Amino acid sequence: MRRYGQGLFRAASLAIVLLTGAPKANAAGFASARFGGEHGTPVDTNPTALYYNPGAIGFSDGINLFLDGQIALRHATWSHTAPTPDPNLSQSPDMQVGNSGQASLFNVFGGPALGATMKIDNVAFGAGLFVPFGGRAHFDKNNTLGAPQSSAYPGAVDGVQRWTITDGALTFIYATVGAAYHLGPVSLGVSGNAVLSQVQLSQAVNPFGLPDATKEGRESLDVSGFDLSFGVGAMVEVLPKRVWVGASYQSQPGLGTQTLRGTFDLRQTVGSTDAIHQQATFTQALPDIYRGGAKWRANEQLELRAFGDFTRWSVMKAQCVALRTPAAGGGLDDHPCQVFANGSDASNGNVLANHVRNWKDTYGVRLGGSYWVKPEIEVFAGVGYETGATPDATVDPATMDGDNLGAALGGRFYLFDAFYLAASYTHLQFLARDNTGKSQLEAINGVGILAPTQQQDAGGKYTQWIGIVDINVQKQF
Repeated sequence: MRRYGQGLFRAASLAIVLLTGAPKANAAGFASARFGGEHGTPVDTNPTALYYNPGAIGFSDGINLFLDGQIALRHATWSHTAPTPDPNLSQSPDMQVGNSGQASLFNVFGGPALGATMKIDNVAFGAGLFVPFGGRAHFDKNNTLGAPQSSAYPGAVDGVQRWTITDGALTFIYATVGAAYHLGPVSLGVSGNAVLSQVQLSQAVNPFGLPDATKEGRESLDVSGFDLSFGVGAMVEVLPKRVWVGASYQSQPGLGTQTLRGTFDLRQTVGSTDAIHQQATFTQALPDIYRGGAKWRANEQLELRAFGDFTRWSVMKAQCVALRTPAAGGGLDDHPCQVFANGSDASNGNVLANHVRNWKDTYGVRLGGSYWVKPEIEVFAGVGYETGATPDATVDPATMDGDNLGAALGGRFYLFDAFYLAASYTHLQFLARDNTGKSQLEAINGVGILAPTQQQDAGGKYTQWIGIVDINVQKQF
């Protein structure tokens, strides 16, 4: 029975991944919790509350089925000028071929969320599948290279950003169950999550040192794993039928450091079919999140909402890949990710890659409101502001991020027999940022960082916008 349950979860999770692509639809790190649109808040009672605030489902009625789909359009650029090769260091004059210019992407992805809740007397419970963290990136080819360069250095066509990323995918699927108890004006709730995490990344690499188009290979990572986490929340009806406030907490997946397992492949030259195939671990720490909000039903036609979150991205110190080697008694041993202060390996050659992050805690605030033109037609809108997690020192094209302003507009419509349809568009405009001369991925104060921590200098100009189309349906019984 246990094996059947695990297989069912894997099948459902795989369906989510295949149908979606888990769009990056938020600013902070790679958080993507926008399902539910303007009604995905800690003070809304639809089934998305299983994630946003499990206490809120205590204010629901009857049975609620919810299906949400998002389409995200993402455009981003990175403009970078590579340093001139130094002949005094015996650097090839061609080592920086294809490393200056503008990298760009325009990606379109989709992502669903689904949930169901039921309330019997004072007890509500439910289950759902959500993707609160995720991202996809596929960069355009570099079309500015001349024919001699393209033929002599075929790796350069993968773009200026290729030393950080050519393709990447992160998917974190939450299978959630929750329950709430509603007593008087207060509802308290708790939820549990089984988290399927998948990380895939491909990038250029010089196995012998600094980014060098004359010595260019490829490396790729493909790892996954399961973790558990939990959420708690509360919602209070401050004024009957008028004012509600809510707050919630979502723990870190794994309650701390995540360890994902899979493969790490290295090809020492571009196009080589002879790959070094290794079993590896990938470690990182995802944040815990505090949410709060309030809504005021001013009259039968107008509702105002304010809500926000505080996300502890400061736990993301690094993302590290380390070898798994055969154990004496069979199986594989995991090795710790240990590096010295200069970035070099401190674990006897077991660290394959160490990506320094040192991210910052973030916060977001949103204001919104709904106006009922008539009972069957609700029009809603919202605005928001959110800070970015990545500092100038460690931001790179794979993790480009930043402060952003958001605006949303949409509507929710009663169609028939307690069946509702909602649709909205949210635009997130990221503030342009320029960290030229501030990147510390290759050197700090002129002192070079050593492998396996050293990466291409990621200084340059970053621009980005994301547009999110959200459509959801809800059936009540």
